[in-house]
Amino acid sequence: MSEATSSTPERDQGTTQPVLVLRGSVRILFMFIGVMALFFVYLSLIALGQIEMSRPTSGVGEGLFAILFLAVIVYVAVKARQVDFTKPLMMIGPDGITGQKLPKLIPWSMIERVDIPQTGRAGLIYLTVRKDAGPEILEQLRKRQPLERTVAIPHRWVPGFSSSEVKDIVNRYFESSQRG
Repeated sequence: MSEATSSTPERDQGTTQPVLVLRGSVRILFMFIGVMALFFVYLSLIALGQIEMSRPTSGVGEGLFAILFLAVIVYVAVKARQVDFTKPLMMIGPDGITGQKLPKLIPWSMIERVDIPQTGRAGLIYLTVRKDAGPEILEQLRKRQPLERTVAIPHRWVPGFSSSEVKDIVNRYFESSQRG
C-alpha cells in the first residue's frame, strides 16, 4: 500500500500503531558525569597550582569553573536519583502520552496544539494541553513555569525511529484525534 492510503481509518484499525518509548540511559548518565568529573579534577589541579599553564594564572577563574562543574555533577546526580531507569521515561502511543513525571495518561483529545520548530537545532516537539484537562495533569505541568501547559518530546533520540518518523507519528496521532 502506498503512503497516501495508509492514513485511512479502515487501514489504521486493522494494523498495529507504533508506540514510541523513551528510556533513560545509565550509560550516557555515567559518561556525562565522568566527563564532568574529569573537567572538575583538571580545573581543580590548575587552580591549586599542581598543573602549570603556559601563561601564569591566578587560579581563581579555574577554581570558579571547577566549583561550577561540581555543582552540575551534584545537580545531575540528584535528578538522576529521581528517575526509575527500569521504566520508560515516556511512552507515546495511539491512546495518548504517559510518563514517569505525568500523573496519568494524557489522551490525544486533551492536546490543544502540536508545535514542531523548523530550525535545524530544535530537538523537541511541544504539545500544549488544553485548559480543561484534568486538574492533576495541569498541576504537574504548572510546576514548569515557562512552558506551563506544555509537554516536550525529544524527537531525535527515540531508538528505532528517525527524527522525521517521530514527527510524522506524533502528527498522525494528533490529527486522528482531531478528526474523530
